[in-house]
Amino acid sequence: MLSAPSLIDDLESTMRQGSAAQRANILKRVTDLFLHHAPLCSEEQVTLFDEVMLRLVRQIEQHALVKLSTQLAPVANAPARVVHMLAHDDDIEVSRPVIQQSQVLTDETLVEIASSKSQAHLAAIAGRAHVAEKVTDVLVERGNAAVTLQVTKNSGARFSRHALLKVASRANDDADLAETMVRREDVPSDVFEHLLSKATEVVRQRLLKDADAETRARINQILADIADQVARSEAEQLGSDGRPAAMPTAKDVVRLKLQIGDLARAGKRTETITALSALSKLPIAAVQSLLRAEAEDGVLILCKAIGLEWTDAKTVLAVMTGQDAAKTAFKRYFSLTDETAQRVINFVKACKAVSKADLQRML
Repeated sequence: MLSAPSLIDDLESTMRQGSAAQRANILKRVTDLFLHHAPLCSEEQVTLFDEVMLRLVRQIEQHALVKLSTQLAPVANAPARVVHMLAHDDDIEVSRPVIQQSQVLTDETLVEIASSKSQAHLAAIAGRAHVAEKVTDVLVERGNAAVTLQVTKNSGARFSRHALLKVASRANDDADLAETMVRREDVPSDVFEHLLSKATEVVRQRLLKDADAETRARINQILADIADQVARSEAEQLGSDGRPAAMPTAKDVVRLKLQIGDLARAGKRTETITALSALSKLPIAAVQSLLRAEAEDGVLILCKAIGLEWTDAKTVLAVMTGQDAAKTAFKRYFSLTDETAQRVINFVKACKAVSKADLQRML
């Protein structure tokens, strides 16, 4: 291997008088020499190569930098300053190979890159074989949907609790991200529950559809627990007459409407009636009277009055009547107007009860 003075003298000569092609040629020769001897190089020798290459990469064309980055990326003892310069290059074609593979890059360097560079740079970091918590924190904080999904798919990425909660929040309406997250083995039970409690119905159904038997059982159990918690909370808010002690706020209404389907799916008939009472602002006894008068029509009227989508309405109908919704129920639900449903509710509020004859007359 050439001595340091010889290498540096040749370099100085090329830098002063050489063309771009000559600089590229000497970089290739130096790189080939390093790669050939890399496994046997001492720390001092690697430092020498680092100094020589560093002088060249500052005045080299892009295609040569891409090749250099690709060559140095898998080398465990690659020249550190050169690798760091390549990793910080704004051109992702130059920086991607070393960002994705190089063991020379420290977590601190990766945090710096993730904090300041493009989404493409973040995606390259997200694809590393191992990603430390402090790096993942920045990826989740700054990354777009694609970066978040990629790092969540990466089994070699370590997540802090803060990052997992942030991903869970983003997964509320993102089925792909939610499905990826539930497959991770490092998600704590409470974070898993947080994801399911906030997820849209579309996301929940996608998770149940695509999950294996064990995961599906876990999801169903958590949804049942959530339903129990909602039912207990609503029951605690009822007065002695069965009427809600305080009218639900707009936020409460949205939450209850999202969760009533879970109550019904979990087979919680009593808790579903409690939720219907809170949403319709009817005492529980009045709700029960409406259901007794004409079970199927009573359910449809209550669901229409509180603005449930058919997906949840048919689930409520099933738990209330003990049978799956028929096509006729589907047609009646969509032909039933909001005004008619509300008129029945107002009648029940005034009379406290309703007979089958009353119901048929108003329909």
